[in-house]
Amino acid sequence: MTTSPQIAPDPKRWLAFAVILSATLLGVLDFLIVNLALPSIKKTIGASDAQVQLTVAVYGLAFAVCLITGGRLGDIYGRKRIFQIGMGGFTLASALCGFAQTPAQLIGFRIVQGAFAALMSPQVLATIQVTFAGAERDQATGYLGATVGVGSFLGNVLGGWMVSANLFGLEWRPIFFVNVPIGIAAIVASVYLVRESKAQRAQKLDVAGALISGVGLFALIFPIAEGREQGWPWWCFALLAASVAIGYWFLRWEKVIARRGGSPLVALDLFRNASYARGLGSILLLFCGLSSFSFVMGQFLQRGLHMTPAGAGIVFGALSLSFLHSSLGAVKLVGRFGPRVLLSGITVLLVGQLVVIAVALIWRGHLNGFALMPIFALYGWGQGLAVPQVIRQTMNSVGGGDAGAASGVLSTVQQIAFSLGVSVIGGVFFGIADKTGTPDAYAFGLAVAFGISFVFVLTARVLVAQMLRLNDQNPIQKLASVVAEA
Repeated sequence: MTTSPQIAPDPKRWLAFAVILSATLLGVLDFLIVNLALPSIKKTIGASDAQVQLTVAVYGLAFAVCLITGGRLGDIYGRKRIFQIGMGGFTLASALCGFAQTPAQLIGFRIVQGAFAALMSPQVLATIQVTFAGAERDQATGYLGATVGVGSFLGNVLGGWMVSANLFGLEWRPIFFVNVPIGIAAIVASVYLVRESKAQRAQKLDVAGALISGVGLFALIFPIAEGREQGWPWWCFALLAASVAIGYWFLRWEKVIARRGGSPLVALDLFRNASYARGLGSILLLFCGLSSFSFVMGQFLQRGLHMTPAGAGIVFGALSLSFLHSSLGAVKLVGRFGPRVLLSGITVLLVGQLVVIAVALIWRGHLNGFALMPIFALYGWGQGLAVPQVIRQTMNSVGGGDAGAASGVLSTVQQIAFSLGVSVIGGVFFGIADKTGTPDAYAFGLAVAFGISFVFVLTARVLVAQMLRLNDQNPIQKLASVVAEA
């Protein structure tokens, strides 16, 4: 495990971290707020169903493809600098999205927006890793989770209100313009508050590695994200096969760069770190389950129970508020009970899924959607305990020198998990629900889909338990933790 030289703690580190967290806030807010505006976008600029879908898909695709490179750029050129470039580009692209006059313009600007989001987002986890230690790192991770909760709540509530209010007669456009003042304020504040940090050993960007990984990730994620909607045409399977070959090529190239004494895009030592590898595996499975919950439940509430988008947003608001509360409370719980809080959080998620399955099988399509709010609150509570802590435990196994690259890889795995969860588990749900389209069919599809999700999350819990045992047995990490606490 590599370590960075000890630097005196920055007295403004908490203010600086609040500035960096704006990247997480905008990322979550922008993803959710756009989903609620799609009907308005379709109506005002004449977008087709496929173009509306691409408006969402291309943002996530550009974001995922560029994350690893964004993380490594922070290691090499400075996390503050790359955050500022990313935030500046994201802010400009947001304004351009708001001014878009055609579907093609909006789709193009969304690609740019996603690419710049991938520059600023990995700097959040990297900053936690290199700025905080011990109890302060737990606290920072809790604030990260709380920021996700705030962004989720605002995305569901603020987004629906802004579109419905038709502010200044601009229809959906304010959902993009709202990013502009936040982005400008973050850039200005970062100039005065954020201290620069970078890796000591990384000297230059592995451009070829960045290109190979970008192409490979595109070949992997695009067919997963679009395959279900397109009916799984042949080119989806061709791209998936190509992604395997390109991934092998990428690994070979990175080994060559390392042997030459260069700076590989991803230090392959990361994957030889058993704790980090198990953490990535648990994140992949856990986020498959989390993304499928949100997607399948959203479809069940609106298409199965015929709730309005506003009503569904209120139900999801219970999850967001619960997530916000528990992620903040987890800081104290971790200090008292340690990593067991993470395992408890995943257990709560599993219980929540079992309750949903039971309710769907018993009441089927005769459910009242608002009656599900306590279950959503329970599930959100489990998320708040589990999500920030599994990220924190995984990142704790790497040193500061590779913090950006490790953050980029971790965030990329999250994006792949989102696509897999929606495509695979969502595909099972629609395969059952769409046969008859009745409320009972949607309820049965929900139960089967969550049964698969349960297996994913349960396997993730097994991997998390193994990771925590490895962390416990790591004397270097335990010594570093004791020193940090002292």
